[in-house]
Amino acid sequence: MTRDYLVRATYNYLQRFATTEKNLREVLGRKARRRLSDEEGSDTQALMPQAKDWIDDIVHKAVQQNLVNDRQYAEARARSLIRSGNSKMKVGQKLQAKGVAADLVAEVLEALAEQYEDMDFLAAVKYARKRRFGAFSIRHDGAELMEKELASMCRAGFSYTLTIRVLKMPCRDLEDILYQTSI
Repeated sequence: MTRDYLVRATYNYLQRFATTEKNLREVLGRKARRRLSDEEGSDTQALMPQAKDWIDDIVHKAVQQNLVNDRQYAEARARSLIRSGNSKMKVGQKLQAKGVAADLVAEVLEALAEQYEDMDFLAAVKYARKRRFGAFSIRHDGAELMEKELASMCRAGFSYTLTIRVLKMPCRDLEDILYQTSI
Protein backbone atom coordinates (compact mmCIF):
# COMPACT_ATOMS: atom_id res chain seq x y z
CA MET A 1 0.00 0.00 0.00
CA THR A 2 1.73 3.11 -1.26
CA ARG A 3 0.77 6.62 -2.29
CA ASP A 4 1.57 5.73 -5.91
CA TYR A 5 -0.93 2.87 -5.74
CA LEU A 6 -3.66 5.33 -4.68
CA VAL A 7 -2.68 7.82 -7.39
CA ARG A 8 -2.88 5.10 -10.07
CA ALA A 9 -6.21 3.93 -8.65
CA THR A 10 -7.50 7.51 -8.80
CA TYR A 11 -6.56 8.00 -12.44
CA ASN A 12 -7.95 4.60 -13.41
CA TYR A 13 -11.23 5.42 -11.68
CA LEU A 14 -11.46 8.90 -13.21
CA GLN A 15 -10.83 7.51 -16.69
CA ARG A 16 -13.96 5.42 -16.37
CA PHE A 17 -16.31 7.49 -14.22
CA ALA A 18 -17.23 11.09 -13.51
CA THR A 19 -17.49 11.61 -9.78
CA THR A 20 -17.71 14.02 -6.87
CA GLU A 21 -15.10 14.81 -4.24
CA LYS A 22 -16.94 12.88 -1.56
CA ASN A 23 -17.47 9.83 -3.75
CA LEU A 24 -13.81 9.75 -4.85
CA ARG A 25 -12.75 9.95 -1.21
CA GLU A 26 -15.05 7.01 -0.37
CA VAL A 27 -13.82 4.93 -3.31
CA LEU A 28 -10.17 5.48 -2.40
CA GLY A 29 -10.91 4.78 1.28
CA ARG A 30 -12.48 1.43 0.38
CA LYS A 31 -9.50 0.56 -1.82
CA ALA A 32 -7.08 1.46 0.97
CA ARG A 33 -8.96 -0.57 3.59
CA ARG A 34 -9.21 -3.56 1.25
CA ARG A 35 -5.54 -3.35 0.32
CA LEU A 36 -4.41 -2.96 3.93
CA SER A 37 -6.52 -5.89 5.10
CA ASP A 38 -5.06 -8.10 2.32
CA GLU A 39 -1.44 -7.33 3.22
CA GLU A 40 0.02 -9.80 5.67
CA GLY A 41 1.96 -8.53 8.64
CA SER A 42 0.87 -4.90 8.21
CA ASP A 43 -0.56 -2.88 11.04
CA THR A 44 -3.83 -1.67 9.51
CA GLN A 45 -4.64 0.69 12.37
CA ALA A 46 -1.26 2.43 12.10
CA LEU A 47 -1.29 2.75 8.30
CA MET A 48 -4.89 3.95 7.85
CA PRO A 49 -4.28 7.54 9.13
CA GLN A 50 -1.37 7.85 6.68
CA ALA A 51 -3.59 6.52 3.87
CA LYS A 52 -6.29 9.07 4.78
CA ASP A 53 -3.73 11.86 4.50
CA TRP A 54 -2.66 10.57 1.09
CA ILE A 55 -6.29 10.32 -0.01
CA ASP A 56 -7.03 13.90 1.10
CA ASP A 57 -3.97 15.14 -0.79
CA ILE A 58 -4.82 13.18 -3.95
CA VAL A 59 -8.45 14.37 -3.96
CA HIS A 60 -7.33 17.97 -3.38
CA LYS A 61 -4.96 17.77 -6.37
CA ALA A 62 -7.66 16.20 -8.54
CA VAL A 63 -9.96 19.12 -7.70
CA GLN A 64 -7.21 21.65 -8.44
CA GLN A 65 -6.56 20.02 -11.82
CA ASN A 66 -10.32 20.10 -12.51
CA LEU A 67 -10.46 16.33 -12.86
CA VAL A 68 -13.16 16.34 -10.19
CA ASN A 69 -15.73 19.12 -10.32
CA ASP A 70 -18.92 18.75 -8.30
CA ARG A 71 -20.82 21.41 -10.27
CA GLN A 72 -20.06 19.90 -13.68
CA TYR A 73 -20.90 16.44 -12.36
CA ALA A 74 -24.21 17.66 -10.89
CA GLU A 75 -25.25 19.47 -14.08
CA ALA A 76 -24.46 16.54 -16.37
CA ARG A 77 -25.96 13.92 -14.06
CA ALA A 78 -29.13 15.97 -13.47
CA ARG A 79 -29.69 16.35 -17.22
CA SER A 80 -29.15 12.64 -17.73
CA LEU A 81 -31.52 11.66 -14.93
CA ILE A 82 -34.26 14.03 -16.11
CA ARG A 83 -33.85 12.68 -19.66
CA SER A 84 -34.37 9.16 -18.39
CA GLY A 85 -37.63 10.05 -16.63
CA ASN A 86 -36.65 10.91 -13.04
CA SER A 87 -38.51 13.61 -11.13
CA LYS A 88 -36.74 16.69 -9.80
CA MET A 89 -37.11 15.32 -6.28
CA LYS A 90 -35.53 11.98 -7.24
CA VAL A 91 -32.71 13.77 -9.08
CA GLY A 92 -31.97 15.83 -5.99
CA GLN A 93 -31.88 12.73 -3.81
CA LYS A 94 -29.55 10.87 -6.16
CA LEU A 95 -27.16 13.82 -6.41
CA GLN A 96 -27.03 14.25 -2.65
CA ALA A 97 -26.38 10.53 -2.23
CA LYS A 98 -23.29 10.93 -4.43
CA GLY A 99 -22.00 13.73 -2.23
CA VAL A 100 -23.15 16.89 -3.99
CA ALA A 101 -23.96 19.66 -1.49
CA ALA A 102 -27.65 20.44 -1.00
CA ASP A 103 -27.25 24.10 -1.99
CA LEU A 104 -25.44 23.11 -5.19
CA VAL A 105 -28.21 20.62 -6.01
CA ALA A 106 -30.80 23.37 -5.56
CA GLU A 107 -28.82 25.72 -7.83
CA VAL A 108 -28.45 23.10 -10.56
CA LEU A 109 -32.13 22.14 -10.47
CA GLU A 110 -33.14 25.80 -10.53
CA ALA A 111 -30.91 26.44 -13.56
CA LEU A 112 -32.39 23.43 -15.35
CA ALA A 113 -35.92 24.60 -14.53
CA GLU A 114 -35.15 28.01 -16.06
CA GLN A 115 -33.66 26.40 -19.14
CA TYR A 116 -36.56 23.98 -19.69
CA GLU A 117 -40.00 25.32 -18.96
CA ASP A 118 -41.82 22.19 -17.70
CA MET A 119 -39.03 19.79 -16.87
CA ASP A 120 -41.00 17.68 -14.38
CA PHE A 121 -43.88 17.23 -16.83
CA LEU A 122 -41.54 15.99 -19.56
CA ALA A 123 -39.84 13.65 -17.08
CA ALA A 124 -43.26 12.30 -16.03
CA VAL A 125 -44.19 11.62 -19.65
CA LYS A 126 -40.88 9.80 -20.19
CA TYR A 127 -41.40 7.81 -17.00
CA ALA A 128 -44.90 6.82 -18.15
CA ARG A 129 -43.56 5.71 -21.53
CA LYS A 130 -40.72 3.75 -19.96
CA ARG A 131 -43.06 1.97 -17.54
CA ARG A 132 -45.89 1.67 -20.12
CA PHE A 133 -48.39 3.59 -18.02
CA GLY A 134 -51.51 5.46 -19.08
CA ALA A 135 -51.88 5.82 -22.84
CA PHE A 136 -48.68 3.80 -23.38
CA SER A 137 -50.19 0.81 -21.59
CA ILE A 138 -50.91 -2.37 -23.51
CA ARG A 139 -53.27 -3.60 -20.79
CA HIS A 140 -56.95 -2.78 -20.52
CA ASP A 141 -57.98 0.39 -18.78
CA GLY A 142 -59.30 -0.15 -15.30
CA ALA A 143 -59.61 1.77 -12.07
CA GLU A 144 -57.39 -0.67 -10.19
CA LEU A 145 -54.63 -0.49 -12.80
CA MET A 146 -54.83 3.32 -12.85
CA GLU A 147 -54.44 3.41 -9.06
CA LYS A 148 -51.32 1.24 -9.24
CA GLU A 149 -49.80 3.42 -11.96
CA LEU A 150 -50.71 6.55 -10.01
CA ALA A 151 -49.09 5.16 -6.86
CA SER A 152 -45.95 4.17 -8.77
CA MET A 153 -45.54 7.62 -10.29
CA CYS A 154 -46.14 9.34 -6.94
CA ARG A 155 -43.49 7.11 -5.32
CA ALA A 156 -41.15 8.16 -8.13
CA GLY A 157 -41.52 11.75 -6.95
CA PHE A 158 -44.14 13.18 -9.30
CA SER A 159 -47.01 15.22 -7.87
CA TYR A 160 -50.53 13.84 -7.78
CA THR A 161 -51.96 16.45 -10.16
CA LEU A 162 -49.12 16.01 -12.64
CA THR A 163 -49.50 12.25 -12.53
CA ILE A 164 -53.25 12.40 -13.15
CA ARG A 165 -52.63 14.81 -16.04
CA VAL A 166 -50.11 12.47 -17.69
CA LEU A 167 -52.12 9.29 -17.14
CA LYS A 168 -55.28 10.78 -18.66
CA MET A 169 -53.66 12.29 -21.77
CA PRO A 170 -54.11 10.51 -25.11
CA CYS A 171 -51.13 8.73 -26.63
CA ARG A 172 -50.87 11.08 -29.62
CA ASP A 173 -50.50 14.15 -27.37
CA LEU A 174 -47.89 12.42 -25.22
CA GLU A 175 -45.86 11.38 -28.26
CA ASP A 176 -46.02 14.93 -29.62
CA ILE A 177 -44.62 16.21 -26.32
CA LEU A 178 -41.82 13.68 -26.38
CA TYR A 179 -40.73 14.41 -29.93
CA GLN A 180 -41.07 18.20 -29.81
CA THR A 181 -39.11 18.85 -26.64
CA SER A 182 -35.70 17.62 -25.68
CA ILE A 183 -33.44 18.05 -22.70
